[in-house]
Amino acid sequence: MKKPTNIKELCEFVWYLEDKYSLLDFEINGVKPWQSYRIEIYYTLGKYIGVFDSNLKRGETLFDKIKSIKDIILNSIIHNPFKNLKEVDFLLFSHPRSKVVNNQHIDIYTQYFLDENKEKLFLEYEGMFLGKHLRKYKPYKRYLDYINIKRAIFSKLVDIRLDKQQSAIIAEVEKEIYSTIGKHYDLQATLINRTKKFLVTYKSYKKILSITTPKEIYVVVSYGRAELIKAAKELHIKVIELQHGTFSKYHLGYSYPNKRDLDYFPDEFWVWNEYWKNLISFPISKKHIKIYPFKYLEIEKTKYRLQKNPKQMVILGQNGLTDKMAKKVLDNLDFFKTFKIIIKLHPEEYGRSSLYQNMIQLQHKLNIEIVEETDLYALLSSSEYQAGVFSTALYEGVEFDCKTILFDISGIEYMDKFIKFYKVKVI
Repeated sequence: MKKPTNIKELCEFVWYLEDKYSLLDFEINGVKPWQSYRIEIYYTLGKYIGVFDSNLKRGETLFDKIKSIKDIILNSIIHNPFKNLKEVDFLLFSHPRSKVVNNQHIDIYTQYFLDENKEKLFLEYEGMFLGKHLRKYKPYKRYLDYINIKRAIFSKLVDIRLDKQQSAIIAEVEKEIYSTIGKHYDLQATLINRTKKFLVTYKSYKKILSITTPKEIYVVVSYGRAELIKAAKELHIKVIELQHGTFSKYHLGYSYPNKRDLDYFPDEFWVWNEYWKNLISFPISKKHIKIYPFKYLEIEKTKYRLQKNPKQMVILGQNGLTDKMAKKVLDNLDFFKTFKIIIKLHPEEYGRSSLYQNMIQLQHKLNIEIVEETDLYALLSSSEYQAGVFSTALYEGVEFDCKTILFDISGIEYMDKFIKFYKVKVI
């Protein structure tokens, strides 16, 4: 195959490898590591070929790192995931990222679901976001910090040995990757390391589920929960994913063109509306794709009736892509100089705009405003135009009647049907 140059071609390369070497069924010690860590492998290969940014890191100080470690240890003791476990109706694994609503941090994807089910017995499991837990602690909440520490430490003690056939298959895949993208990827080390972590994490989840015996488990971002899903399926507990963002044929968390009946995919997937239900062919039956509206957006958009500025454009940042958007603006200055431009950074980019070379250059050319934590819906409501690549916020902007411009950057493949459906302009 030729070297992939964009997300579409990278996905096709991954599917080719999976089909040729049966990687989704490749097993080590009872674990299918390619299937469970597929999205991570995909992102790594994407960085190798330059479709994802590999240089940017969060600017943490030594104090930040020490404090984060201290917090993790304290959380592991005080909010231990095994503390005071009892039988419940359901478990919820929420999204770690928070948003301020009515002066408090919430998970916008699950809070309204919890409100609707507050009469039931449940536990919420919450992970850290950028080294912190921002949401208020509740009696029904447990933190995942201890499981993460346990995985990091005890996975080193797990002994994994490959047989000759397994080693030979991995060697062939590594050879294909090198011949196609021109860079060696130590797939064997990755699969062994991830299998070790999988086994330790799976045992932790199996213990939690055996004690709590829930009827259902609700997750946000299922492709990071393979260990949990394996434990749940063995105990015949239904796993349901709540949609949290955009997806398409080229999102490898959901798209499996050549495979069904996956070991680590949820039993049901609840999507926001008919558009999402019919967007792609999922690896589960369509009767298990159900509609559960994005309650946060429905409630919030009723609050905004701001007058639009006919020349205001909000550019919606995406981690690893924002500086490439800035380059597109630089290449099309005659078009963009007529707008009042506000660049809304993605939460994972906060504090990092000084690392974006094209953005710095753009600030010298145009009078742009860069914002971080802000009221996104107020911004969309007051803007005549929005621009981006494939951010979830673009779909929210459509709800606020924003005229849409997309940058032709790797990742726009996600938006094939969006472009046709909404007839947007592409630069």
